[in-house]
Amino acid sequence: MSRKTSYEYDFVIVGSGFGGSVSAMRLAQKGYRVAIVEQGVDYKNTDFPKTNWNVKKYLWAPVLRCFGIMRITLLNKVMVLRGVGVGGGSLVYANTLMQPEEHIFKSNFWPAGKDWNKELGPFFDLAKKMLGVVDNEIMEDGELALKAVGEKMGCADTFHATKVGVYFNTPGKLQQDPFFGGDGPDREGCDLCGGCMVGCPTGAKNTLDKNYLWFAKKWGAKIFSETCVEKITPEGEGYTITTKNSTSWLPWKGPTFKAKKVIFSAGVLGTMDLLLKNKYVHRTLPQISDKLGHVVRTNGESLLGATSFKEEIDMSKGIAIGAAIHPDEHTKIEAVRYSAGSDSMRLLAIPLTGKGNFITRPIKFLCNMVIQFPNVVKLYLTPDWAKKSLILLVMQSLETKMNLTLGWSIFNPFGKSLKGKLNPGEEPVPSYIPIAQEAAKTLATEVGGIAQNIVPEVLLQTPATAHILGGAILAESAADGVINSNHEVFGYSGLYVMDASVIPSNLAVNPSLTVSAIAERFASLFENNPQVDDKWKKPEIKFTV
Repeated sequence: MSRKTSYEYDFVIVGSGFGGSVSAMRLAQKGYRVAIVEQGVDYKNTDFPKTNWNVKKYLWAPVLRCFGIMRITLLNKVMVLRGVGVGGGSLVYANTLMQPEEHIFKSNFWPAGKDWNKELGPFFDLAKKMLGVVDNEIMEDGELALKAVGEKMGCADTFHATKVGVYFNTPGKLQQDPFFGGDGPDREGCDLCGGCMVGCPTGAKNTLDKNYLWFAKKWGAKIFSETCVEKITPEGEGYTITTKNSTSWLPWKGPTFKAKKVIFSAGVLGTMDLLLKNKYVHRTLPQISDKLGHVVRTNGESLLGATSFKEEIDMSKGIAIGAAIHPDEHTKIEAVRYSAGSDSMRLLAIPLTGKGNFITRPIKFLCNMVIQFPNVVKLYLTPDWAKKSLILLVMQSLETKMNLTLGWSIFNPFGKSLKGKLNPGEEPVPSYIPIAQEAAKTLATEVGGIAQNIVPEVLLQTPATAHILGGAILAESAADGVINSNHEVFGYSGLYVMDASVIPSNLAVNPSLTVSAIAERFASLFENNPQVDDKWKKPEIKFTV
């Protein structure tokens, strides 16, 4: 069966996350015809699951008929957590919008010839206004526990609230748009339920449908959800984009798009999968640089935590990430929470286990299960793990990298899937970070409970990340990367990449704000559409002070 619908646009944007949404709004504002193609579902506030045990609405696993907002991909070098749906990663991210330190953009990983701090500065300011960045002022049990950990680890002076995209106002009361002079959607204040990463039920979280996507749609951009791009073929002075339905049992074909320009904004794994397959499998884009998939980084993360056995502690109240500490110059630790009842992640938690390899660390884990048996029993019998648990997101600025390639996978026996690969002599992203282990132990002591690692780090030597970067990095030439400083793919006029794939270095902070700022800069490079009258061009956005 085939839907023979065909559409023509000036720009087709693949993906509706931070890069795609920013690009779509700005290009629509300049009078261009814009389409966004998104494989996920268009969720509303009332559609989100109440807890992450509702796997049908929480996890994205089409083979299991699950069409939720969180996708977990296990590569052979890293486990990646990422958002799916209209709004991309903003649906499941922890609201955290931090600007990297200046030295990050001064490293030689960024293309020479530009002062990237100066170049991106105004766009960071603009993105902060659009995303409604404020300081978190809510200090609950989780934040206080992290503060105590900082004191015991000798870094109390580094404790600080996070900068977040949350509307803090009267909960339960719908109020006129507080961000864009009344031109945006009406909003309801945060009720501190802790459900930011399950899907904000009140709409207090500044997801992209409340800002960039709101105006993109208002100004004429069309969103095609539940549609997965398969092939991009150069044709004439533009490209033909073929798609399929992403939520159907059978591989029904989706609409065909013709566009003068195409922007890849499907997130690192989505963009890499699509570009690699079009280069090596479909061979429609064979001239893409052989550096495609190279220089892929994470924020050097480790996920740990502790569960309290104290009756009076409630870690679930607040926003997803409310505070952070910096125990050394390379390390940042954020306190992460889920809402009460959203404790499916307990299935990934096991008692804290020391350093080891593929053999010795699992043996240590089994020994810990025996030695700590009473606490292990209490852990797994805890009725509400999320309410009693605080997750530590540990990020390090140390440089490690890997490549992404296509290869056979047990998860896709009939085709090629993404695989991680190390170059000779390169160190893998570590699955054991000593200072992270120390923080988890300290936290467990502070809250009167048991410290935990996650299963992949201990049993598979595989770290987890929600912040994967690179693969189609900004570069001076095709010998160094995939795109130039204007984001255009070397060898293909009108083909662009705008998501975290373009970032050539470890940011050491949650990357959403940086991706948004880079996307603002990217969109600014295009002039107003000269083929439409001024009346079709949209006004500047008014910000509420």
